[in-house]
Amino acid sequence: MKRIFLLLIILAAGQGLSAQQIDEGDSRAMIQANFIYQFAVNSNWPMEMKKGKFLIVVYGNEAVYKHVVEKYGMKPVGAQTIEVQAWSDYKPGTSSHIVFIDKSKKADLAKIMKEVKGKSTLVVTNWEGALGSGAAINFKTVDNSIRYELSEAALTEKKITPGNKILQWKVQ
Repeated sequence: MKRIFLLLIILAAGQGLSAQQIDEGDSRAMIQANFIYQFAVNSNWPMEMKKGKFLIVVYGNEAVYKHVVEKYGMKPVGAQTIEVQAWSDYKPGTSSHIVFIDKSKKADLAKIMKEVKGKSTLVVTNWEGALGSGAAINFKTVDNSIRYELSEAALTEKKITPGNKILQWKVQ
């Protein structure tokens, strides 16, 4: 995990990002943002999701939003450009590829799960028990490192095929 953190810092320095743009001390948000990007580029999405922009919604966590925008917002996912939206309140009717729901907004998980039912939207969370409520990927802390667990059944239902990297990095 230290290697990943150092690599992210080196990449940020190489892109000319200043400390004023992103608080590098917020390593949790930086690592979660990196994983969200990795979920995007290392998963196979259904054909109908490979058109237009690749939309990532970050709900309830400004730090994760800033990291995704600053570090990955200009990178492609396949042939798609990334668009990142920050939500402070739930916004129904948005068709997105990935929705990251912070634990501060966990009361809205059921509404969001109902909204994305039948859609190929990857729901990512960061609190204990979220997989049991429908999330496909959930961040957790293991031995002082940010890791994630995933529900292969939820991914299959969403018609999203995780790549080998995603499967290898998950918590067993």
